[in-house]
Amino acid sequence: MKIINLILTLILSLSESVVYSHINNKIKHDYQQKKSLIILTQNQEQIEEFKLREEIRDRVREEVDYTFRHATSLLSVFLIVLTFFPASAAIWIWFLQAKLANKIDITEQEIDSFKYDTISQLKEMVGEAQIILDELKQQSHKADEKIELLQKDTLIQYSAAQPDNSEPLMMANDYGKQGDKFFLAGRLKEAINAYNQALKIYPEMADVWNNRGVVLTKLKMFDEAITSYDRALQIRADYADAWNNRGVSLIELQHYQEAINSFEQGIKVKPDYADAWNNRGVCLAKIQKYQEAVKSYNQALAIKNDYSDAWNNRGVSLMKLGIYGEAIACFDNAVKIKPNFFSAWYNQTRCYSLKGEVEVALKSLEKAISLNGGNCQEMAKNESDFENIRDHELFQKLISA
Repeated sequence: MKIINLILTLILSLSESVVYSHINNKIKHDYQQKKSLIILTQNQEQIEEFKLREEIRDRVREEVDYTFRHATSLLSVFLIVLTFFPASAAIWIWFLQAKLANKIDITEQEIDSFKYDTISQLKEMVGEAQIILDELKQQSHKADEKIELLQKDTLIQYSAAQPDNSEPLMMANDYGKQGDKFFLAGRLKEAINAYNQALKIYPEMADVWNNRGVVLTKLKMFDEAITSYDRALQIRADYADAWNNRGVSLIELQHYQEAINSFEQGIKVKPDYADAWNNRGVCLAKIQKYQEAVKSYNQALAIKNDYSDAWNNRGVSLMKLGIYGEAIACFDNAVKIKPNFFSAWYNQTRCYSLKGEVEVALKSLEKAISLNGGNCQEMAKNESDFENIRDHELFQKLISA
């Protein structure tokens, strides 16, 4: 019985030991699982935290790299600018200087023109007064000549030693007046005959020699005209009109420097001689001295501000100098004074064409052709300044109308 109890006790103890061991193993196993789970959870958190740190580190690195690259690029550009700045600055300064020099030149022209426009009224009054004085002097001189002629005619009329003088003759002055009437009537050859008759009677008539030269110039007999002017100047060296008219004939013969000398002689005698200043400018333009020509036209306009030919000629010289804006203003002044001045309208067309203002150029050409169709159309066909408008439909229509 004791043995059985002992065996039972032993079995029970073993059972308890086995159960306890099983339970203990179960508990350990659960613990290990829980511990593994805890460790796994902690590891995942650490992994997530590690990944987050790496992601943050990568973003920071990217931002730093981007900032560094951007700063490096800016620095490179800055260094390039610093490298080329002196050369760029020098080029820019040179460009500004060139532009400023051109602007100064244009401004000087404008100031010069403004100055002459401002004082022109006073000088015009002085010029008119001088013209009146000159006319009085001329009338006085003519009166003296007439007195001399009357005295001579009286001697001829009553001379018994020369019977031919008894024939009634017109006085030399009357022949001169007759020649003037023929000239105004366009009867040029008859005018020459009348002047020749007057000079046969009294060769010392400077005005008749001058007027004879004018008619010969109209007949395009320029050499004979110059000879006639020279005779007038032999009689009266301070004859400003004869100097001017002589210069005009020399222009026709293309003796430009000699013509300039004649005009300057006329200006020396009569400083406010607008025609001589204008004609001097024409000669200077013929030899391509356009700036000097503009100054000469300025003098003419200071004396006579409503001188349409001088405005037109001044505009042509300014156009040759490339000062188109002021040139167009000159042509505008010319046509305001003389609305039917077809040459000014034609030159205005040239200027607008050179500027590339096609529509305005064609309007000016249309006006010029309406005033003098034949001449303008022929000139326009070969005008080198019309290259910018030549292919325009209206241009072709205008020159073929």
